[in-house]
Amino acid sequence: MKQSMDLNKETASRLWVKQFGKKQKAVDFSGRTIARAAYNDRNSEYGWNVDHILPESRGGKTADHNLICCHILTNDEKADKFPCFKANGKEFEIQNRQNHYEIIARSDEEDDPQEEAINFLDAAQGLECWKQCRADGKDVFVGYVKIKVETENESDQLLERYRNFLSELFDTDLIFVEQQQSGFHTLSSYAKRTFVYTVIIDSIPTKKDTQNLLDNCVILNTYSLYFTNKTGFNNIQIVCGMEQYDSRFEATLKCKNSILEKRVYFSEDLAIDELVKINTSADKELKNNYPQNGFYCYDYTYTQLKKDLEKRI
Repeated sequence: MKQSMDLNKETASRLWVKQFGKKQKAVDFSGRTIARAAYNDRNSEYGWNVDHILPESRGGKTADHNLICCHILTNDEKADKFPCFKANGKEFEIQNRQNHYEIIARSDEEDDPQEEAINFLDAAQGLECWKQCRADGKDVFVGYVKIKVETENESDQLLERYRNFLSELFDTDLIFVEQQQSGFHTLSSYAKRTFVYTVIIDSIPTKKDTQNLLDNCVILNTYSLYFTNKTGFNNIQIVCGMEQYDSRFEATLKCKNSILEKRVYFSEDLAIDELVKINTSADKELKNNYPQNGFYCYDYTYTQLKKDLEKRI
């Protein structure tokens, strides 16, 4: 078994962004799930590292065009095999494509027939399309995150920066902010301002998407340590949940208002509802726990990320 390439985290992170963008979890070329926070972590089921597409033993260069982020197990299985190898039970081949090498799945070599575009000026084609547009009758799940922040900072720039951070983390612009009434303060104290951010994740079709939502909330909870020590925030509390609708039509019609109007009880640094719990790894982690006001305490943080942030505080 070959050793993984010696690569610093900054370079690996840059390659991750180049390959997967803002995602905190992704699927490598073999179909295995990897997590951005689990770089070089063999103790994590989502551990990943960076591999040479064309092996160094075959003259492959340590350059971006010849590097790929993949699961540690995928990397181990690929090793220095060339040109064919097997990873995650699938057959792959390394092929030369216009002065660089690519990993090609054997099944991908056959061109899939492309569907012809529908000509809506042809009544027969238009009505055939209408016949195929049936309601699927499936439940639709919409994710949401509510974050309560308290600040004595009079500038709205801090609040805007935090909103932009949420937009990047959750990859959505569906973020709404409302100000809550502040409690009583003496004349000698600064007036605290309290705001609730509501992040709406338009659709959560699979358990993997639910897990990704929860993972992002854990990341946000970890960063809260930095925000409450280095910015004008005094306190940050997070609630993660899902709403269920009978159809996509109902979700489109109701989800924004029903989620914005939903009142949650902020009592923990991070709490999750029943739907998030049963559809993620939290179901095992909270096996003997009971909800309070409909939510479970899930005050988890990413250990390595927390250590890295503490160094910057």
